[in-house]
Amino acid sequence: MENFMLDVIIRILKGEASQEDKQKLTNWLAQDQENMEIFKQSESVWNALEIVKMGKEYDSGKAFNTFKEQVNKRLKSSRRIGLYKKIDVLIRIAAVFVILIGIGHLLIKPVDKSIQSGPSLFEIISPRGSKTQVLLPDGSKVWLNSESKIQYFNNFNQSGREVLLEGEGYFEVKKNPDKPFIVTTSDIRIKALGTTFNIKAYPGEKTIETTLVEGKLEVESDISGKVNKLATLVPNQKVTFFKNNEAVQEQKNIEEKKKVESAPPVKSGLDNIISNEKVDPSLITSWKNNILYFDNENFQDLALKLERRFGVTIHFVDEDLKQMRFSGKFRDIIIEQVLEALQFASPFYYRLDDNNIYLSEHPLKESTLKNIKNN
Repeated sequence: MENFMLDVIIRILKGEASQEDKQKLTNWLAQDQENMEIFKQSESVWNALEIVKMGKEYDSGKAFNTFKEQVNKRLKSSRRIGLYKKIDVLIRIAAVFVILIGIGHLLIKPVDKSIQSGPSLFEIISPRGSKTQVLLPDGSKVWLNSESKIQYFNNFNQSGREVLLEGEGYFEVKKNPDKPFIVTTSDIRIKALGTTFNIKAYPGEKTIETTLVEGKLEVESDISGKVNKLATLVPNQKVTFFKNNEAVQEQKNIEEKKKVESAPPVKSGLDNIISNEKVDPSLITSWKNNILYFDNENFQDLALKLERRFGVTIHFVDEDLKQMRFSGKFRDIIIEQVLEALQFASPFYYRLDDNNIYLSEHPLKESTLKNIKNN
C-alpha cells in the first residue's frame, strides 16, 4: 500500500480528514476489493491501539510507527481473499461511509405496542440489538437501549406522569411543576420536574444506576407503602443502588482491593445501600449516539454489552477469559471489528457461528466447536 494512502487512512481514523482525504479514500476503496481488506485491517489495528493507550502515557510518534508496522505485518500474514459475499461487502461499505460522513445514528425500530392488564396499559419494547425512540403524550422523549421496555397508562399526563422502566433509558422530560415525572423500576423510583437523565435497570443485573445530565432528581425507595428519600442528584452525578446485600458486599470487596481514595463511598440508608460518584454523563449516555464505551470492565460484563448492542450470544469456552479487563470507545463499528481490536490488546481466540460467538484461550477446532454446541 502506498504511504500516502496510509497517511490518509490515519487521518480518517483520527477524525482529522479533509474533504479531499475522504474523497481519496472513497475512490481508493472503489478500485479494488483488496483495498477494503486493507482498510479493515488498518481500522482493526487502530482500534486496538486505542484500547491499549487508554489510561496510560501515550507516545503519539511511537504509536504511529507501531500502527504502520502492525498493519503491514497483518496484511502479509492475512491470506488473500476473493470476492466477499455481496452482503458482507455492503455491510462494510456502509460502515466506511458512516465514518466518512462523521455522523452517529440512532436505529429506530417500529414501536411494539401491546395491551397488558386491560386496555389502558401501553408497553413499548426495544428488542435486542436495537434502540427505540419514544415520544410520550406530554412531549417528553425517551430513548430505550437494547432489551429495554417502558409501560404507561393511557391517562398519562392527565392525573400524573409515571412510567415503568425495565432495562436502560435516556429521558428528556418536559417541565411541569404541577406534575412530577416519575420513573419506577424494580426497586426504586426516580422523580423529576423537568430534566435530562439516564437510568440503567436491567432485571438480571445487581445494581440500578441513575445518572443526571441536567436539572434535578430525587431517588426514592417505596417499601410497604413507606417512601424513603435515598438521594438528591445534581448534574454530573451518578447514584448506584445495590439490589441486595450480596451486591453490596461485592462492591465493598472491589473498593477494598483497589484501595483508591477516590473510590465511590458506600453509604447506608434505612432500607438499602447506595454509592455516589461524580461522572462524565456523556460517556454513560454515549450508547444513545451509537457509541460503545467501556472503562476497565471485565470481559464477562463487556460481553453482556456486546450481546445487547449487536444481537449476538457470547459463550466463554475458557472461564479465565471472563476476568480480562478492557477500556475503549468505538463509534459505528461491527462486532468483528470490536473482537479483533480486543484480541489485539489481549490474547484470545474467537469463532463466529451464526449469531453465536465462542471465546477461547486457544484456537477452536471444528470438532471441538461441535462438541461444545452439542453440550
